[in-house]
Amino acid sequence: MRILPLITLAIAIAMPVGLAAQEQRGATSTREVLKAACERDARLIYRTGGKTLPEVREQMIAARRTYVRDCLAKGAAAG
Repeated sequence: MRILPLITLAIAIAMPVGLAAQEQRGATSTREVLKAACERDARLIYRTGGKTLPEVREQMIAARRTYVRDCLAKGAAAG
């Protein structure tokens, strides 16, 4: 008979700890969200395929970096 109250108490204590851990894991900064969106857009705009020449690939990667940097600057100015 004593085990049931102990199990109930253990569950009551463990539930808020689990919820707090989920909230912390889901918390991301605005900059991280903006950067992820900018990187996604850059990948969609400046796509490289498996048959792309190395010189062209390097140019595309440089263009992606420039796009992400500009996108972050615009996002920081707007926010």
